[in-house]
Amino acid sequence: MNFINYALILQILILINPLSSFPVLVSAYENKMKVKKIALVAVLVAFILALIIVLIGPYLFEVFKITIDSFRIAGGIVLLLLGLDRIRSSQEKKKFTKADSIVSIIATPLLTGPAVISFLMVKTYEIGRMNILFDIFLAFVLVAIIFFIFSIALTRINIKVINISSKILGLFLTAIAIEMIAKGLNNLLLIKQVGVI
Repeated sequence: MNFINYALILQILILINPLSSFPVLVSAYENKMKVKKIALVAVLVAFILALIIVLIGPYLFEVFKITIDSFRIAGGIVLLLLGLDRIRSSQEKKKFTKADSIVSIIATPLLTGPAVISFLMVKTYEIGRMNILFDIFLAFVLVAIIFFIFSIALTRINIKVINISSKILGLFLTAIAIEMIAKGLNNLLLIKQVGVI
């Protein structure tokens, strides 16, 4: 059994989009805060939240009486809106004064936000908890490494380059969203056709 799904790790990494958190870390640096500590704590909190979603997410389908295909469409719409927002946004610089608030903002919604939550719930339902847990762990390890490198090279990184890269990742995010919506619609229409027959 192969525990590492490289395509899934890449998808999760694109959804998390660590580049979108860089302007917030820059603001922390400008306010003389401990950027490395903030970044690593934020990744840890985001990872714990992702684990909770994987563990309890599938049960929510039963509680709210919704189908996986309905959730695929809803989650796909959330991803699509987020992807379009990342493509069009200008990433204005924001001022933050408290380390706790920065950790909260980076952990959620920037890292483990609605898009990541939706995607993880769908994938957990499709492939099972055990198959996705290790991939999530590796994805967040990569995020932690990216954050660590960024915190070291903070003074030498051009924010404009980060913004452009984030927009490119947003384009891939919209593609993932369209795939989710298309699959959900296709399955719902197929069920209706079978029901009619």
